[in-house]
Amino acid sequence: MLLEHLGEKEAAARLMKAIEEITADKNLHTGDLGGKAKTVDVTAAVVSRLKNR
Repeated sequence: MLLEHLGEKEAAARLMKAIEEITADKNLHTGDLGGKAKTVDVTAAVVSRLKNR
């Protein structure tokens, strides 16, 4: 991940954890994962997860 390459290991870990948690929610799967969520919805969920930590 670019953040790791830039030496931002803590930020990279926070982002990856948020992505993994959101991806585990089948309601937030986009069409390529067999779901109906829009990319904007997934992005908003990841941003919200990061803000709430």
